Amino acid sequence: MVASPTAVYVAPDGTQKQFDVGKGPHSTSGTSTKISDVVINAGGEDRDKPSEAKDTPLGHLRAELTTLQDQVNVFLTQRMKGGDEDMERRVLDGGDEEEEE
Repeated sequence: MVASPTAVYVAPDGTQKQFDVGKGPHSTSGTSTKISDVVINAGGEDRDKPSEAKDTPLGHLRAELTTLQDQVNVFLTQRMKGGDEDMERRVLDGGDEEEEE
């Protein structure tokens, strides 16, 4: 039996979250990695859309990693939108801004 991938998020404030891909189904078409619905509804096309996973150990791993990436992306997005309104700005800016004197 081949082990499935897992991930652990540890924040500087001590918050920890374990991610496990679970039983599936798994796909290479991630929900958080595709182009936005706004672009799709405007007639856009995802030219970088991944191919389907092959029925091989590496193909299954590839699909499981996409599931894991979706879980992490959803968690981090929810965390950024949580109590700290400035967290998204700091993450996107690459860190806390220094106060000007």
